[in-house]
Amino acid sequence: MSNYKIPGYLIVALGGLFLSTGGTIFKSFNVTDVWTIYFWRSLFFVPAVLIFLALSNKTISISKQFMGLGFSGVACSLLFATSSASYMFAMKYTTVANVLFIIGTQTFFLAIAGYFFLKEKINVSTAIAILLAAVGIYVMIGTKISGGTLLGNSIAFIIPFAFTIIVILIRKFKETDMVPAVAMSGIFGLILGFFLSENLMIDFHDLILAFFFGALQYAPGFICMTIGSKTTPAAKVGIFTFTEALAGPIWAWIFISETPPLGVFIGGAMIFVALLLKTYKS
Repeated sequence: MSNYKIPGYLIVALGGLFLSTGGTIFKSFNVTDVWTIYFWRSLFFVPAVLIFLALSNKTISISKQFMGLGFSGVACSLLFATSSASYMFAMKYTTVANVLFIIGTQTFFLAIAGYFFLKEKINVSTAIAILLAAVGIYVMIGTKISGGTLLGNSIAFIIPFAFTIIVILIRKFKETDMVPAVAMSGIFGLILGFFLSENLMIDFHDLILAFFFGALQYAPGFICMTIGSKTTPAAKVGIFTFTEALAGPIWAWIFISETPPLGVFIGGAMIFVALLLKTYKS
């Protein structure tokens, strides 16, 4: 993906911004069955990614792009699908704050995994940015961790583990275009949602939400994450994904009237400084 001119870390940050709306959208559905939501989101998600594949690489057919995935690509698609389902189940059984806080732990997993599996060293500025962002997310939402269930919180921990492995695979197999794996994960989502949902019937309100959830939130979010991770060291990927935690409470404030406490603004400012630090040092 060397043909993308925007620096990888900025693409990752943009992906985080897209994904930051996920909690607000999910909590706005009338239907309560997660598999039903998963099916309809995937129904809009897959065509969006396929359109991107067709427009971004006109010299290679989509079928050949899928055939070029190999084992690592299929593994990534399964991890994407697992992470996606886990995100929605976690949102169902625990709070948005809990999920965002737990996802934020992926910064440490990525830094450690990058060091051991990719031999990517962690310099002083990166270490400072990780610590600053970690303190920031704790000030934002870590002190508000409450409610929800042990089940929901446990499911949420699948997300940072899965994403860490995804980034390591993307970094390890740089010659493989992993964007088709994003589309394949949606196909898995369609199949699982179709067979496991209680009822596929949804109202017009939820249909519009599913369109936004699949085509305008999840698809661009993980396309950006996949492309950006290819040229961004694992530790920095973790830092710039903090845009999700930074913007998430703001969307909840605007659209579902979850008034953020003062800590959200203080912690958000700390995360913003951490992002600026790594932007300047990159």
